[in-house]
Amino acid sequence: MTQNNDQRGGRTILLLIAGLPVTMILAATWLWYFVEQGDIDIVGALGTANSGELLAQPVNINTLPFTAAVGTPTSLESQESKWTFMVLNNGDACDETCSELLYLTRQIRIAIGRDFQRIQRLIVVDQPAATVAMQSGSLLLDAVAEEHPDLRVWQRGIEPVVPARHVSDNAWYLVDPSGWVMMRYSADVNYRDVIGDLKFLLKNSGG
Repeated sequence: MTQNNDQRGGRTILLLIAGLPVTMILAATWLWYFVEQGDIDIVGALGTANSGELLAQPVNINTLPFTAAVGTPTSLESQESKWTFMVLNNGDACDETCSELLYLTRQIRIAIGRDFQRIQRLIVVDQPAATVAMQSGSLLLDAVAEEHPDLRVWQRGIEPVVPARHVSDNAWYLVDPSGWVMMRYSADVNYRDVIGDLKFLLKNSGG
């Protein structure tokens, strides 16, 4: 009798173990459905202030083709997976707003502390990188070499990186390690609030 009970108990445990993955998948599907419907604020529930604006429809740019400053094809997918601060710049000049965003993202990356190596910075231009000039008249690449040596300068061309509904002239974008453009930050957001968001994300992510 005891042996039969042990066998039934063993089968029950095996069934429970086998059922765990299915249960997790169903729970994740349920959770994602309600997040998509806007019924659950998962980020708010996790306790971050979200000083930026979460994009209602995130865009994945991981495989989007770009041209690096040296003229070679590149993409986020071909680089080491990191969180990315992305600035978009149209036209042949990096104006005052553009310069401010570059300065702001540089200071935030420095201020993040020991995790700064998990973050990279990127400016996407729609002109050949070597022809994009700063407001002072010097070439963008020269300014980058002097003031922003960690900044990648990539050209996209006329095709948009993110849909027009997400574009703002005085904002930069946070891209996760998988290439999802997930959040937009205005230039006037306090950098300390941004750092709070980033530390939360870095702590709770593997990338």
